[in-house]
Amino acid sequence: GRKAIMAGATVPGWKPFDAMVDAHCGVPVRVPAGFTPSKVALQVYVPSTKNGKLVSVEGNDFDRLNTHDSSIMLVKAGDHVKRARDLMSFCAYVWLIGSKEDVEADAKKARDEFVVNVEEEEPDSP
Repeated sequence: GRKAIMAGATVPGWKPFDAMVDAHCGVPVRVPAGFTPSKVALQVYVPSTKNGKLVSVEGNDFDRLNTHDSSIMLVKAGDHVKRARDLMSFCAYVWLIGSKEDVEADAKKARDEFVVNVEEEEPDSP
């Protein structure tokens, strides 16, 4: 779903959901003649760098980013968080759409300016 929505936003005139339904029905996929992305889409995984009980977060106002399309916080105050090591341990996902340079700059901001405040626990063993 989300990747198709983002793909549709990057290629003018393309309707990815229609293409998926056609493909599942055995209809050859119709690609627009000028099938060239005009923008870049990126899903950013926003990590926690600490283990513990989440007290608060800073920098989770992702709509401040110029290329912000959508985002979701996966944790809230009181939840247990751990240092991100896999997809299920990230605190938030952010979807960005724009020029390559702007998307890369906003991805860096989303990660660098996101801070978790926790009641710390023992660190993970290596």
